[in-house]
Amino acid sequence: MDTARKTMLFLLFLLLLPALCHAVDEPAATMPGSPIRWKSPEDGMEAATLSYTMQKGDGYARRMLLHILRMDTARFDFQLFSARWEDGRARTMREWSEEKDLAAAINACMYLTDGLTSTGYLRKGEKLSNRRIAKRYGAFFVSGPRKAGLPEAAVLDRTADDWQALLPLYENVVQNFRLMGRNGEQLWPENGPRHAIAAVAEDEARRILFMICSEPVSVHDFVDALNAYPELALKSAMYAEGGSDASLIENSGDSPRLLNGLSPTGYMLSTRGDDIPLPNIIGAKRR
Repeated sequence: MDTARKTMLFLLFLLLLPALCHAVDEPAATMPGSPIRWKSPEDGMEAATLSYTMQKGDGYARRMLLHILRMDTARFDFQLFSARWEDGRARTMREWSEEKDLAAAINACMYLTDGLTSTGYLRKGEKLSNRRIAKRYGAFFVSGPRKAGLPEAAVLDRTADDWQALLPLYENVVQNFRLMGRNGEQLWPENGPRHAIAAVAEDEARRILFMICSEPVSVHDFVDALNAYPELALKSAMYAEGGSDASLIENSGDSPRLLNGLSPTGYMLSTRGDDIPLPNIIGAKRR
């Protein structure tokens, strides 16, 4: 077989591979309109995969898979970890989770070109990664209440919550973009850039959700997909990271499950995988 034909067959395989992978996942994925099929890897933790089809009016349908971890704050303590407060070395998600004995973890936020500093406000106790409140960022993830009666963890909406009074009352605070308005209000442009997305949310029962879509999608479509599942009952949500840096790990059962983002240019060619160094994460520790 000549080189040109081998190249064509290889490229065809790469194009078909995402569909083949999705076909394997399909039995476990919930379509809109059906009850979400939750699995419980351990007490207080539930996992689900959601399948959402985007109709773009061009004759093509594009499908995305959302992977969700939903955790009870009575069972899990949510903490911030930053390379800045360790030894200055960013760790892979597996390294973070093994070193800190985490049940699950996700990106805390985007970071600056120094590879350490968060782009928005980030604090653990009195330790700061960035003391600046970013004007464009409309959400805060908080945990570790310093006052009785407050939720163990929450996602605050800057337009609806008294965030200035609440932030000093929590041990852990990280800021990023608001993913949606109250009642799922769409805030993002329809034709925005496409990339993998990691996000953190709070539902009406005050559970915390870690969410990831590994495929390149717009934030607008990501929000539409979440809104297609009213059973999620999301109260508020925060964008955490995008692109190949987006990462979520679940450490229940026999072996960890790691999900990474794929970039549009390296959709099935990315080799970074588990080697991505992440400077700031949110970890869920068993109480």
